[in-house]
Formats: sequence, C-alpha cells, structure tokens
Amino acid sequence: MEKASKLWRLLKVFTLIEGKPGIGANELSECCEVSLRTIYRDVYLLKLAGIPIYYQQGYRISPEFFLPPVQFDLTEMLSLVMGAEILSRQKGTPFQRGVESAMEKIYAVLPTGIREAAHREAVHFSPAWEPTVDYEKRLPLLELLEKGVEENRSVVISYHSLSRDEVTERTVDPYGFLFRSNAWYLVGYCHLRGEIKIFKVDRIMEAELLEKTFQPPEDFSIRDYMGDAWQVLRGESRQVVVRFSPQVAPYVKECIWHFSQRCQDCEDGGAILTFRVSGLSEICSWLMAFGGEAEVL
Repeated sequence: MEKASKLWRLLKVFTLIEGKPGIGANELSECCEVSLRTIYRDVYLLKLAGIPIYYQQGYRISPEFFLPPVQFDLTEMLSLVMGAEILSRQKGTPFQRGVESAMEKIYAVLPTGIREAAHREAVHFSPAWEPTVDYEKRLPLLELLEKGVEENRSVVISYHSLSRDEVTERTVDPYGFLFRSNAWYLVGYCHLRGEIKIFKVDRIMEAELLEKTFQPPEDFSIRDYMGDAWQVLRGESRQVVVRFSPQVAPYVKECIWHFSQRCQDCEDGGAILTFRVSGLSEICSWLMAFGGEAEVL
C-alpha cells in the first residue's frame, strides 16, 4: 500500500513541476497534502530516477527531458483492467482511489481501437469475489498510518485485542503494511511490548501521529519477517505433511495453498502435500475443515 500511494504522489509532483515551472516547495506541499520534508524527499527521489529537476526561482525540469509514451496491446490492457478491478474492491483505501484515477488517465490516451476492444473483451472476464473489509470509514486512519510509514514518524494507537478483549494504548514505529486474509495489517515496533508486532488495521480504534521520528532497521523486510507464516500468525518453522483422501485430493491439488507446497500423488487417487510453515494454528484451522479426509502424517 505504501508503495502505491508514494508512486502516485511522485507522479503528481512531477506533473505539477512540469505544468508550472518555478513552483515552490510550499505550493507542492499544499497540493500534495504532505509535509515540506516529504516534498524535499520526493524531489530527491525524482532526481535519483534520472529526471533533471533543478531549482531556479522554484522547481523546474530541463526542457530537453520528456517521458517516452507507453503503448499497450490488447492483452496488456486486459491484464491492467483485471488488476484494477481487484484493487478497486479495496474500499476506503488509497488503492481504490489510485487505481480508479490511473485507469481513467490510461483510457483517456489509449487509441480508440484498443480502448473499445478492452471494454468489449472485459465483459468476458470477472475475477472471483472474495470477502474483504470495507475501510471507507477508516480512510483517515489509513492515511495517517501511511504518513507515519513514509515519514518515519511514530504513532500512538488505541488497539483492541480480541484474544484478551481489551483496549490498550501503545506507541508504535510503523514499518509498513501487510495484506493477508483479505484484510490490512500494520507491521511495526511496539514500545509497549518491546518487539515488532502485527496490528489488524480495523482493530485500531484511534491513532495519533507524533513528531517523534525513528530510524527503521536497514535490513528489515516485511517479507522476511513473515517468513513461512501460513497467513498472519508466526511461530517456530516446521514441516507439515498431510495425506488427503481421494475424495478431496482433486480439489486440494487445484490450488497452491502456500508457497512452500509440494505435492505427491498416491496410487489410490489421494495426494500427499508437504508444507514448511512457521506457526501451526492457522494451518491446523485450515486442515480441520477437511475433517476425516485429511490425515497429518
């Protein structure tokens, strides 16, 4: 999530400078609704990307520079349409607004033939609908948390823990976001617990952005932190081997349930699936749905 919004803002900064040579940092800050520090960082990132921005009574872009046009064929366009439909279901998140705005801009510059063909062919495809959380009422909260991630600023949150059925107030250094089980989670260092924790966004009752800044670990990666987790809960890494009966094996083999999955067919039509997971509670809940058709070896 944080990457998507940052990209849209960088594009907006570029467009503002290109369309109004000499625009100042204060005006860019107001238009993008971010701090001056964020604008300075964005301009620096654009320069690192090779865009010749210079300052002369405001920000300007060298007139010799231009962005080359991008051409899409029908297959590429359909892929974007399908991806946009999935992201547009993230109600109340920056993804929803960003992807809808992006698709409007893409459609506006597409050749008529490709645009009409994309509209015509799109009716033949429909991504599966999955239950998702509606974040419409939590958009201000999401934007506040996202700002904390981008600017490395701590936040104070009131968090409702379902396991203990209590609300606690804690200071968190937000590192980034995680999307699992059709919901968004905040990953960050919790000063109350003294360790990195995962917080479900829709259980954050209130949040306040602090002026206090933090330096995230240079080698921290959410992907590495989650490791072999089945979904959200982490734990000791273990190998899990399960035999599925011939009745359910065809269904089980249709999907890749975990990136570590390995499958071995049995002579009777069953299947043995092997996983490497950290934490057993979530995979156990999944296996229980199969009842006696699944046997842990």
